[in-house]
Amino acid sequence: MPIEPTDIERLARILEQSGIDAIEIEQPGLSLKLTMDTGARVTTPAAVAPVQEHFVMAKANVAGHFLAAHPWRDKPFVAPGQRVEAGAIVGLVRIGLLYAPIVAPAAGTVDAVIAEAGTMVGYGTPIVRIRPLN
Repeated sequence: MPIEPTDIERLARILEQSGIDAIEIEQPGLSLKLTMDTGARVTTPAAVAPVQEHFVMAKANVAGHFLAAHPWRDKPFVAPGQRVEAGAIVGLVRIGLLYAPIVAPAAGTVDAVIAEAGTMVGYGTPIVRIRPLN
């Protein structure tokens, strides 16, 4: 099935809106790679959660769908007010059949889970805001 210019335009809009910088699609006889220029991107203040200097962020290190809980469990990895250690798993990113952990960068208390479970996240997307221990 050939890719039409309207398909490429639609994919580019999706990339821009989701904050993902690149996508690559491969099929037999077809290879398409779209890369966004992040230097010119402008974000609206409503789309950016205010982050104060005394918080650290656990961020996604791959693009995929955010999972707050393991697929075999109902309980999320973390909740606001919960204490976490540096390196603790605070969520997962599902990429097809693979799951990549999102880890706490520092010990502290979970202030908020910013990402909504099931949403598409990109590399570097803030997932959990943590108030580090002093």
